[in-house]
Amino acid sequence: MGRTLRNPFAPSETPRYIVVWDLQWQVVDCRRLDRGTDLRAAFAEAIERLERAGWRPESAAEFGFVFVTRAGERRLAMITARDPFRNTPQSFSPFGARRP
Repeated sequence: MGRTLRNPFAPSETPRYIVVWDLQWQVVDCRRLDRGTDLRAAFAEAIERLERAGWRPESAAEFGFVFVTRAGERRLAMITARDPFRNTPQSFSPFGARRP
């Protein structure tokens, strides 16, 4: 079974968000990107901003996310279509669906 390849930097007609979470999924920083934004450039700039603050990426960000570390602390930076401040469920559960 093959994997679906997703390009997190593909042009989008909907807003995207660059979010930095701590390891307990608490939002540390969030920036909304308007539709049509160059997502690759915006994410690169966000990583550069983190580096200037002393954070070091653990890997390349080619998949739209990267863990960063500083003084033993670890965070996750990600580009996403999901508004991290929305309170609606973020996953599908077949047990919550009503069947006819």
